[in-house]
Amino acid sequence: MCYNENGEIMRKGSVLTLSLFVVIFLALTVLLVLAIYAQVTNNYVLQQKKLLVSNVAKSAAYAMAETVAKWFTEGKGDLVQNLAATPTSLSVPEFRGTIKCSVTSISNEYKITCTARLDGVEDSYSLTLILMGGLTYRYTIDTVTMEVNNNNLKIVGDVLVRDRSLDIGNNSAITGNIYLMNGSLNVGNNSVVTGDIYLRNGNLTLGNNSVVENDVLAVGSVRGSGTIRRNVIVTGTVERNVTVLGDKTENASSAYVLDEISRRVNASSPTSPPLPATPSFFPNPAVKLNGTVISESDKTYYTDSLQDGLQVSRNLTLKIPSTGLLSIAVTSLTLRNNATIEVDGSGIVMIYVEGDITAGNNIEIKPKGPQSQFRLLIYSNKSGTFNFGNRLSVAKGGGLYIYAPEKSVKIGNSPNQQREDVFGAIVAKKIEVQNNLYLALPDNPSGAQIPWFPIGFDPSATSAGHYGLYVKYRGWGQ
Repeated sequence: MCYNENGEIMRKGSVLTLSLFVVIFLALTVLLVLAIYAQVTNNYVLQQKKLLVSNVAKSAAYAMAETVAKWFTEGKGDLVQNLAATPTSLSVPEFRGTIKCSVTSISNEYKITCTARLDGVEDSYSLTLILMGGLTYRYTIDTVTMEVNNNNLKIVGDVLVRDRSLDIGNNSAITGNIYLMNGSLNVGNNSVVTGDIYLRNGNLTLGNNSVVENDVLAVGSVRGSGTIRRNVIVTGTVERNVTVLGDKTENASSAYVLDEISRRVNASSPTSPPLPATPSFFPNPAVKLNGTVISESDKTYYTDSLQDGLQVSRNLTLKIPSTGLLSIAVTSLTLRNNATIEVDGSGIVMIYVEGDITAGNNIEIKPKGPQSQFRLLIYSNKSGTFNFGNRLSVAKGGGLYIYAPEKSVKIGNSPNQQREDVFGAIVAKKIEVQNNLYLALPDNPSGAQIPWFPIGFDPSATSAGHYGLYVKYRGWGQ
C-alpha cells in the first residue's frame, strides 16, 4: 500500500487511470463497431446495387426481345434493322442509372445485349432471339383429319391431327412426336414412334411388336400389347399386356394431363390455321407462258387460257432471281405423267393456286445442279383438292411445302422406302396417304441460309397471329 507525503493512501490515481483505460477501450470498440457497420452497410448497398443493375439489364433485354418479336409479327422488319444499326438507350423512371441495348443480326437469329450502369456498378445480360419466319412448318403433317389407307408409312418430323382418330398402319415409322387434339391413335403391328404421343381426348392402341420410344400422355387409356420405353401418364388404365419401362401413372386427373400436354406442346386451338391472302397481282397481270421457263415474279401464268391455268406436259423450270424469291400465281395447276419441275438457283419459290392441283404419276421436283438449294411452297385459300399420283419425288436439296387449310391433299405411293422420297411438309384440311409414303421435313442444308416464306395472311383470319410464328429465347446472363 502506497502513501503520499501526507500519509494518505494513493487510490484515486489508480482509479482514474483505470477509468481512462476503460473509456479509451470503449471508444475504440465503438469506432470498430461503427467501421464494421459502415463496411457492412457499404457492402449491402453495393450488393443491392449489383442486384438492381443485374435485374434492370435482364428486364431490358427481355423487353427489347418482346419489341423485336412484335415488330416481326407486324411485318416491321425495317425497324428491327434500324435498331440493329445503332445501339439504343433506354430510360426507366425508377432507375437513375443508364441502360444501353444493342441488337446484332446473325442469320435468322438476333443477339440482344443490354448493359445497365449505376454509380460505377455495371452488369450486362444477353440472349438470342430465334425467329422462325412468317410461315413456318412446326409439323411435317398438320391436318384436321388424316387417313392412311395402307401400311409402310414413314414420316420424319412431328404429326398434328386436329380432329378425328388416326391409324398409322403396320410396319410404319414416325420419327417424331404425334399429337391428336380430339381422337384416338392406333400404332399398328411392327410400327415405331420415336417421339412422344399426346392425346387430349382418346385412347392409344398398340399392335404386336409396336414400340413408342418416349412418353405417352393421354386423356384416355392404353390398350394392346406393345412397348413404351419411357413414362406413361393417363386418366384411364394401361392394359397388362402393354410393357412400360418407365414410370406408369394411371387414373390421373384430366386437368393434370391436359396441363402437362400444354406445357410440352405449343399448338394453336383445334381449328384450321389462318388462310393465306390472295396475292395482290392475281389474276392480273396475266402472262401466257412461252417456252418452259418461268423467271419473273408477281405474274399469273397460264398455257392455253387463264381459266385453264398452267399445264405442264413434260418439263418446267422455275428460275429464282437474284433476290432469292420467285412468287407467281395460277388459277389451277396440272402436272401430267412424268412431268419434271426443276428449280434453278437458291432461295424460295411461292406458287399461289386458286383452284385445284392435279398431278399424275412419276412427278419429280429437283434442284438444277448440286449448288441449287430451294423451298417450293404451293399454297391456296380456297377449298378443293390437291391430288398427287404415285411415285412423287422431291430430291434432297429441295423441299415441297403445301399450305392449303381448306383443301384435301392426296399423295400416292413413293418410289421406294430405302430413303426419303419427299422432302417437305403439308398443312391441309384432310390428308389421304396411300402405300409407302416416305415424307421428311428437311433441315436447312449446311452452309445455306434459305429464308422462310414471306407469305401474307388474310387479315380477317389472323386473330391468333401468323401460323407458326414463334420465338425462342436462348439466354444466358452474368
